[in-house]
Amino acid sequence: MDKSLIECELRGPITWSDFNDIKSSVEKKWGPLTHFVELVVFFKGEHDLRLKINNNGVELVLKKTVKKSEAKSEVVFKSGIDQLENAVSLVYNLGFTEGLFSYVEKYEAVKNNKSISFKFGSQIGDFFEIEELVTDGKKVNAALKRIKRIVRQHGLLIWDKKVYQNLIKNSWKDVRPQKLIDAGKISPRIREVYARIQNSRNKNLRKKNVTISDLLKSRSNDYTDLESKYKDRVKLGLLTEKFLPRSVEFTKQVSIVIPTYNSVSTLQYTLESIKNQYLTSKERKLIEVIVVDDGSTDNSLKVVDKYSKHYPLKYFRQNNMGRGQARNAGAVLASGGTLIFVDSDIILEKHFIREHAIRHELLDKIVLISFKENIGRDDKRLRSRDFFRNLPKPDFSRDFRFEKEVKPEWLRMHRHVRNVEVRKVRIMEETNYLKNFGKDKVIGVWDLPSVVVTNAVSMKTKEFRAIGGFNLQFRGWGMEDTFLGACLISQGNYVIPVINTGVYHLEHPPRSGTRETMMQEFNRNVLVYLDLLHLPLHEVIKDPGDE
Repeated sequence: MDKSLIECELRGPITWSDFNDIKSSVEKKWGPLTHFVELVVFFKGEHDLRLKINNNGVELVLKKTVKKSEAKSEVVFKSGIDQLENAVSLVYNLGFTEGLFSYVEKYEAVKNNKSISFKFGSQIGDFFEIEELVTDGKKVNAALKRIKRIVRQHGLLIWDKKVYQNLIKNSWKDVRPQKLIDAGKISPRIREVYARIQNSRNKNLRKKNVTISDLLKSRSNDYTDLESKYKDRVKLGLLTEKFLPRSVEFTKQVSIVIPTYNSVSTLQYTLESIKNQYLTSKERKLIEVIVVDDGSTDNSLKVVDKYSKHYPLKYFRQNNMGRGQARNAGAVLASGGTLIFVDSDIILEKHFIREHAIRHELLDKIVLISFKENIGRDDKRLRSRDFFRNLPKPDFSRDFRFEKEVKPEWLRMHRHVRNVEVRKVRIMEETNYLKNFGKDKVIGVWDLPSVVVTNAVSMKTKEFRAIGGFNLQFRGWGMEDTFLGACLISQGNYVIPVINTGVYHLEHPPRSGTRETMMQEFNRNVLVYLDLLHLPLHEVIKDPGDE
């Protein structure tokens, strides 16, 4: 048994790619990171008791909050992994018969009384944790200052206490406890983790140096077979301009994630358009809307509360971490098998959710993109209730993916593509609606990943989580959605346009402040994009499939 220690720790979001980007600097300072799997069982009750099972053995940890501090004292009882069955039986016989199971893949380094760990696949998503153990409550504040210094050194972002607690509350609230022992046998989940510890996983792909760039050169986007499958099921083509009849319904939950930052003036239009979606009564019960507030200082919550009576709506507020992390947080909280990302300045045509959701229910490995019509916030139509009740199909003929003139001054900006053509391009027409746009083909300044724009896009939740979500190395405007597209395409997803519905985009000044700042952000992000494309796949994508 270890004596009572005080645990001082800070946590924050991390992506698989970000982890690999800082891994060498972490190991230079901390020593080699050890990789292992870990299962933590949290028990409800008067005491904060948890059971940890990992490569180091079995730990029974009792924690207690230190008064006037965010730190916790802990007492740890340890045993070897070979004593797993005895440890579980002991806990069970003490009356802790069931708990909440949390499985993670963990990378950890320990130096003296400090540790740094990176946890992937947890109930609250992927995150880092830096911890220092002290024996005196008077040393807590100094320890937390040292931890914050380490966080800054590695360029990481910290969840504040309230955000972290809300994330735990929201991500765990629908999870039911599982029994430790059932019918005289230890839980299958515990036995599975034990087997993984005894036989460490060895993915062949991780020995290869294949990159996302390599895979994009070989990926076709010819989704003709999916078209046939879809038509057999609904008697309409994937590229039809007709709407699906009410006799065709989606039957699985769909999550709509909306990141927002000081955009209360447009967010209300987004939520109003969701309220007026053309859905059957059964379908309406299957949608959930998740608004992730990225540290706004306006009245976003007041607007969200107004619409919570119309459909299931979750509101999660985080400290200002950027749109990518806001979307990642929304995906962590999502219950649906399909994720729809829309921005808080987007108005959905009334069939948008149905058309996306049904396609995802019938087809696998697809990323659906929708097109936009730009309108001003002073547009008279916005003041008419009939506009939202009978939203017409947007005129997206001016969307860059339908027609755009490539200008000579763009050549330097778009360094991530080759063989740039200065001319008017019509991507949809020239690629047969993207079927002939795979294998690293470039038209104008665009390739297939660059048509994936996340102001209105959808995908399977499992596909999003498998690639590790949005990469957090992008700062400001540009390229983060293109890289998301590149990752999804590299893992065998087809990019398919939805042309019978679309969105309106409410125009606004550059969020970066000035166009000059926006271009500086874009140029920096292009360099980040190029670096990520050429790294070994296992350093960029969290769970790459076998190639």
